[in-house]
Amino acid sequence: MADGPNTPRRLKREDRSIWQRVARTVSPRRYAKGKGSAKAMPNPSKEDFANMLRLPPEAPAPQRGLPQTLDVNQDKKTRRGQVSIDSKIDLHDMTQAQAKPALFKAIIRASNRNYHCVLVVTGKGTRGEGVLRKNFTHWIADPQIRPLIATYAQAHIRHGGTGAWYVFLKR
Repeated sequence: MADGPNTPRRLKREDRSIWQRVARTVSPRRYAKGKGSAKAMPNPSKEDFANMLRLPPEAPAPQRGLPQTLDVNQDKKTRRGQVSIDSKIDLHDMTQAQAKPALFKAIIRASNRNYHCVLVVTGKGTRGEGVLRKNFTHWIADPQIRPLIATYAQAHIRHGGTGAWYVFLKR
């Protein structure tokens, strides 16, 4: 039933039970129609409830082709921000049409120079929903550069946090 971002999806059984528990804890809001009088709001219709309840769209299934985990030692270094960055590309202020080829060019250049780690700064976007940030994982799964990439991970806060990624290249 989830056709678009504004279309509510059906509640799962566990979500419905949570919703019913929450619904039992609330009462209709009262508003004053004049001094000293309070009148209950009319009961909402099904359409009103549909407009009130907006669930996030289902998350897409993770893409195959790139492992999203690092070995234990590399993972610890990554989480601590102790990654040695060989190259950096900043995609800020670029459109999607500009950013994708720039990313591909930077990764291919880094691979040709036998670099191991590229820091890709996408930016966070508004409310953490930036277009470049969202598309980054799709772009690095592209068959043109996928063979060059070992894995990727979100950058440490000192390297940009949620607005940047480490791309680890194959040796």
